Amino acid sequence: MFIVFEGIDGCGKTTQIFLLADYLYSLNKYAHVLITREAYKDRKIREFLKQNESKEKAEILTKLFVQDRKEHINDLIIPSLEKNIIVISDRYKYSTICFQASQGQNINKLIDLHKNMPTPDVTFVLDVPAETAFQRINKRANENKQKSEQNKFEENVNFLEKVRQNYLKLPQFFPDENIIIINGTKTVEEIFEEIKSNLK
Repeated sequence: MFIVFEGIDGCGKTTQIFLLADYLYSLNKYAHVLITREAYKDRKIREFLKQNESKEKAEILTKLFVQDRKEHINDLIIPSLEKNIIVISDRYKYSTICFQASQGQNINKLIDLHKNMPTPDVTFVLDVPAETAFQRINKRANENKQKSEQNKFEENVNFLEKVRQNYLKLPQFFPDENIIIINGTKTVEEIFEEIKSNLK
């Protein structure tokens, strides 16, 4: 299986990914579960995320993400699936589409850039209001006793809300894909039960 978790930063993806990996392993001790994430390799992406927004930089960032994703697919995702390894990815093509469309790029062109890429068996989108996500990000930073290293996507609540709205439209953009929107404001336990129920 190829399983993807999506949502704006602070939605709770990481917690649910590790819960699911443990759960799948508990069902079958011989099962192999791989957790991966995007961006996969390209360190330039992190540098661009720290820079101020511009149309030109947004286009470059899209190219970097798409190229990085192709490497992710060819180097890790496809070879793992061919070995019957369960792949759980923290972000995939939907992140680029939702974030970059919120920067003003044409969403249909963004979707076209990802044609012929493997389709996940299921994609879980954890949905939380931008304000809630923003509070979680800052709380997490304070708990770690660090300054929040917010990239430009995290700095603006209104921008995050635009991204969130794009995530909510994913089932319309990809009607043939198995995309499940889950209320991320529920308890960790309630969210996980919903994930397990959908997988069954």
